[in-house]
Amino acid sequence: MSPRKTSETPRAPSSPEGVLEGRKILLIVTGGVAAYKAATLARLFVRAGAKVRTALTDAATHFIAPLTFEALTGERALASLWDRGLPEIAHISWSEWADLLVVAPASADFMAQAASGEAGNFALATLLASPGKALFAPAMNSRMLSNPATQANILRLREQGHRVMSSGTGALACGDTGQGRMPEPGEILFHAARALSPPRLAYKRLLISGGSTLEPWDSIRFMANRSSGLMGVELAHAAWLMGAQAELVLGPMAVEPRIKDMDLQVHRVGSTMDMLDALQTRLKDKDALFMAAAPADFRPKEVVGGKIGKDSARLTLPLARNPDILMELSKGKDKAILVGFAANPAESLLKGALEKLQRKNLDYIVANPATGESSSFASPDTTFKLIKKGGRVALSGTGSKFSAAWSILVTVLGHKP
Repeated sequence: MSPRKTSETPRAPSSPEGVLEGRKILLIVTGGVAAYKAATLARLFVRAGAKVRTALTDAATHFIAPLTFEALTGERALASLWDRGLPEIAHISWSEWADLLVVAPASADFMAQAASGEAGNFALATLLASPGKALFAPAMNSRMLSNPATQANILRLREQGHRVMSSGTGALACGDTGQGRMPEPGEILFHAARALSPPRLAYKRLLISGGSTLEPWDSIRFMANRSSGLMGVELAHAAWLMGAQAELVLGPMAVEPRIKDMDLQVHRVGSTMDMLDALQTRLKDKDALFMAAAPADFRPKEVVGGKIGKDSARLTLPLARNPDILMELSKGKDKAILVGFAANPAESLLKGALEKLQRKNLDYIVANPATGESSSFASPDTTFKLIKKGGRVALSGTGSKFSAAWSILVTVLGHKP
């Protein structure tokens, strides 16, 4: 095989937050101690490049002033239907202006009124007039949250098409400990980005691996490599943002995903054998596997209990070959698209990737430089070529690993950006 025509990388955001660049967000702040966190959320939205307007309920103004949000966003903040400072009918024009409404914190009272379609204040009227759906971040006492009436209102909001996040667990303003804390601003930011991302991967079920594996040779020491797991994590981030359900199998020292959600499950493994077992167990019902992990090719033949001292007579370390995970998985391949990653020296980048693509019966392979200035190891950036079965270079680019992950997912799963 020899590589054929290369296409340019589809335009993709450089980070998960980049999805929000240029988007218009209406932040609705309701009454509660957590209202102060809404100021941090507004700042995060602005830093991500979004335009932010703020609507406050009367109760919210007892905790935080509209002027705070105007200072942070550079946009108007309104708390009354009767504000005559604007020439237009504000609750109509603002609802049409916004790409997304985010209610944070969302009090029990506000959610009850919203679920019933009430419009008694500026925030409720704007929500009711909005042609889109809102993202709610509930915050209240745990007993209020668990009350059947509140749960019924949450269900009604979801049935109406709104997104209602799960509340956090921890210390509450009343002194109790339990569920009811407003989700952290960074978490709300990610859910807003998901709401605004194109749902290209909706209903897709993906399995992704990342990071190095560890091969112990005594009770303290182990063999590993410098893979951070970031590529696998960014693939999971991008897949989740585009609506997929992703399972992420990570080596023990890989970076932690920044998203915690039931649609992004994380499984930690230790050795290459552990990773093989975890992937085999989970592959059957998946649409695609992205094997971004760098599992160890070898393991010590014998693991010694305790610590081998520096004065030990044992100065050699016999090795055994680990199974080739992708080779094993391709033997029982069903419907899943298999995407491998090949890190090779720049001078043999394409040759090594093409050989691996054919030998392991893969659908795609991503070729990365393993050495030199463009090496992807332990770096937030990558230079890559995505090669399709048959040898065609379907995609190539240089940039952040998130941008590469987004483009690879879009290309492999057959949707135009």
